[in-house]
Amino acid sequence: MYRHVMTVDELTPQEIAAALAARRELGPEYEHEIAAALADKMQRRIDSELLARTGAADPSDTPRRREESEVADAVTARWTALGSLAAGTAVTIGCSGPGSTPVVVPIAWAGIMVINIAVNVGRRRRRNR
Repeated sequence: MYRHVMTVDELTPQEIAAALAARRELGPEYEHEIAAALADKMQRRIDSELLARTGAADPSDTPRRREESEVADAVTARWTALGSLAAGTAVTIGCSGPGSTPVVVPIAWAGIMVINIAVNVGRRRRRNR
């Protein structure tokens, strides 16, 4: 996979000068925002270069964006599964004592299943686009 790391040398002198002037004018408390704006400009340039090389129709169709989306989906699925297990275990333990209402446990697990199904259906729809 093609990975290009843009360097400061690839920014135009005017862009760097404008960022430094903005930092002087706005002060150090805006340093993060100025750096973020430069990073965004660099990302747009990288995306346009990648689009030109891959012939993709839009930036969301680049291999890098698809890979990032797949990784984000996988992370979401894992955290959903782990959260479901933790919540289900807590509800089951919390409602298993004497004097507790036993109907809460199946209702809680049914809700957890609905959430997991919704997350996975959403993942499949995004993957099939």
